[in-house]
Amino acid sequence: MSKTLEQIKNYVQLHTAEMEDADYINLMRGLAEWANSQADATQYREDNDIVFPIDE
Repeated sequence: MSKTLEQIKNYVQLHTAEMEDADYINLMRGLAEWANSQADATQYREDNDIVFPIDE
């Protein structure tokens, strides 16, 4: 597992340990939706050879 994924896992565990089940489920669903949208955007950019300039 990459360092970033491990950091995210640790952060989520730390900040959700005392959540009620329903709140935890809603948070995880929201996180999953966000992750899917990021993956979709990345795939779209790759499929269409879109390069976004880096602001300096």
